[in-house]
Amino acid sequence: MASKTKSEKSSSWDSVEGLASFIGEWAWIILMIEGVIFLFWGIWGLSWVGFWGVTAQQVGIGAYAAANIAYSTFLYTLDIVGGITTIIIAIVVVRPRFSNKWSEKDYDFLLNDVLEVGKARIPKFLIIGIVIEILTNFWGGLVILLPLFLLIFMGPKEYNWKK
Repeated sequence: MASKTKSEKSSSWDSVEGLASFIGEWAWIILMIEGVIFLFWGIWGLSWVGFWGVTAQQVGIGAYAAANIAYSTFLYTLDIVGGITTIIIAIVVVRPRFSNKWSEKDYDFLLNDVLEVGKARIPKFLIIGIVIEILTNFWGGLVILLPLFLLIFMGPKEYNWKK
């Protein structure tokens, strides 16, 4: 099997291009929805933490429940921060630099929007996808990472990891 050249279109790309384009175009909206879900989840969780904190104090076990209440408060606060950050990233970064490029089928931009570290070329959206994965409990960044990986490994052009 001959390897693909820089200008040769991959037949495997033909089979996944529709899926990658669909997810890439809608990524910013999906991230907005995820951000709103995490924001409301954090607010809802904090309201329950407050309720259980007051209840624990009233029955006299506040000292025993303090560590659990503090841990839950921390996690729900992270959900709120992750939700707000994901909404901002979706509007400010993902829509103009990722989703719009997918809708225009500007694969050259997506393949060449990189951070150069030494001789390595790291796609910026690989980094952004990983950050969103962390902020949204390891499932939110899939809408960025999946189409990006399909483009890099099965795309119409070969991706060069080195300068």
